[in-house]
Formats: sequence, C-alpha cells, structure tokens
Amino acid sequence: MSCTITSSAQRRFVVRCWLSAPLAVLLSVLAALAFRLGHLNGLAGYPVAALPALPIVWVLFETGRYLAVEKDEFQRNVLVQCLLGGTGGTLVATTVWGLLEDFSRAPRLDLMWIYPIFWLFVGLSAPVVLAKYR
Repeated sequence: MSCTITSSAQRRFVVRCWLSAPLAVLLSVLAALAFRLGHLNGLAGYPVAALPALPIVWVLFETGRYLAVEKDEFQRNVLVQCLLGGTGGTLVATTVWGLLEDFSRAPRLDLMWIYPIFWLFVGLSAPVVLAKYR
C-alpha cells in the first residue's frame, strides 16, 4: 500500500486500524485500573487481562477483510509483501533478542511488544517493497 489512499476499501482499512490504537490504550488503562483498584486475581483476572488484545484481533480481522475486498491486485500484493516483511523482521528480531537473553543476559523482552514490533517492520518494509515497482 502506498501512502495515498486510492480506494474505499483502503480508506475503511486505514480508519479502522487507526481507531484500534486508542482503543487498545483505553482498554489497557481500564485493565490496569481494574487490577489495581479491584484487586483482581486468579481466573477472574484472565478475561480482564486479555481485554486489551481485542483491538489487535480486530486489526488482524480487518487486514484479512481488506485483502478479501480490495479489487486492486497490485495493492493487495504490496500489502501481502509488507506483511511478509513484518513477519520476517519480527521473527529475526525476537530470535536474536532471545539469544541475547539466553547468552548475554540482555533484559527480558516483554511479549506485549511483539505486535508493535511486527507493525514497525511492516512499515519499514513498505518503502523497500514499493521501490521494486518504481
């Protein structure tokens, strides 16, 4: 996907993705408050702890839906290549960091950061993918 929005499917996808970010932050704050003020523990805390993951599930669903409804095959292909770049970059980064944790006593990487790392690599792969077609 280029930086310009060329279709209504792209517009819906981008808007929904941008809506999910503040929703994730809001749900994270609410979950933190619930644990701090409500003293949740045990099984009762599991659904509350998982609540901030719902926007992540929503974005992944929206990504699949966008790929299904986008009529421009080139735009679909660009996004798929960016997603592959994001997956590969995330796998490399987390594997290297895991080895650093095991052998060099690097600080532990909180698993909560894997999703943002993935989208960081998706964004970094976009210029590389688009450069192939210029």
